[in-house]
Amino acid sequence: MRRNRIIWLCLWVLSIVGISFKGGAVTYGLFALLTLVPAASALYLLAVYLLFHIYQDLGQRFVSVNEPADYRFALVNEYPLRFVGIKVRFFTEFSTITELDGETEYELAPHTRTEKETKLICKYRGEYNIGIKEIEIQDHFRLFKLRYKNKECIHAVVKPQLIKTDRIGNIELSDAVKQSERGRSELDIVSREYVPGDDRRFINWSQSVRTGTLMTRALTGSDHQEAAFIIDTFRYSADPAVFLPAENKILETALAAAYHFCRNGIRVAEYHIAGELVRLTADSAPRFEEFYESVSETMFDSRNDHRHLYDAVTRCPDIFESAVVFIVLSVWDEITDALLKQLEAGGRYTVICFVGDSESDRPDLSDHKNCGLVMLSPYEELTKGAGE
Repeated sequence: MRRNRIIWLCLWVLSIVGISFKGGAVTYGLFALLTLVPAASALYLLAVYLLFHIYQDLGQRFVSVNEPADYRFALVNEYPLRFVGIKVRFFTEFSTITELDGETEYELAPHTRTEKETKLICKYRGEYNIGIKEIEIQDHFRLFKLRYKNKECIHAVVKPQLIKTDRIGNIELSDAVKQSERGRSELDIVSREYVPGDDRRFINWSQSVRTGTLMTRALTGSDHQEAAFIIDTFRYSADPAVFLPAENKILETALAAAYHFCRNGIRVAEYHIAGELVRLTADSAPRFEEFYESVSETMFDSRNDHRHLYDAVTRCPDIFESAVVFIVLSVWDEITDALLKQLEAGGRYTVICFVGDSESDRPDLSDHKNCGLVMLSPYEELTKGAGE
């Protein structure tokens, strides 16, 4: 384009020189023609801007993170004017489109259309625009180009990815429950004689040796076989590029761990602030879909600060009666530190799943004994810890 402008400018200057030294109808005609070229190009761009149409469609209303979705778009020319030098540029920050790029140039003859079908993959959970972001058009002489935003973007509602795993970061999920069982006091455990059909995992071998009879453990009081997940729904930034990856990883982590426990017959309960404390439960893999849908709709808000979370959690006895507690968050402060102390004082083994991409963000847990820490990068796989 720069080269074409230089050529046009040189020709226009030469036409002026020709008029100055020679004159004549041909010279004046060439000067007039070259002078009108930019105006004609500008009018052409205006016509294309007003007449050119784009249609795009996503094959489904809801999509999940990293799940390829059918995507197609059509460039349409319904008028007797040839459209040349058309480029479409896509949203790339939160989604990717396979087999296409923003440098492909399209040309449309009068009364024709061009259609493209491919796959679109969303990177993060949330609501944001995908597909064609802006259009670039050029004139026939490649003197000018006009880039403008697409007025009819696709607004996607993206659900978190459900990952089937037995490991979060550097922690085996089964080890978290075992660690919790080791931390219980003997007052929480009552032994009785083993009967056929009892779960052999709960055989109390030390009691069996002392009594000479096979004994099994029976948990008293509340149902200790429940894993509690406390999700921090505090939105700490107004920039989608900052909060979308973190919020996506928070929900992805909670869902993956919860699904692991449900598959192994352990009931799960998820807690988060949405004006007040919300409790969602699932007790088996077949019923997990409803739990997944509810967790997917969790709303993050700057008003859901840690003070509200602390007050609500410390007043909820169900959390303090759980076998193990997971706190999934991306901001650590004095209030969350105080919440961890309350859980430890109640005898609950707590796993801190901290979403952060910098070692300087690592929570200081030197004053805590009955807890574990998993550092998770918002941009890495769930089974990798931050920095691995």
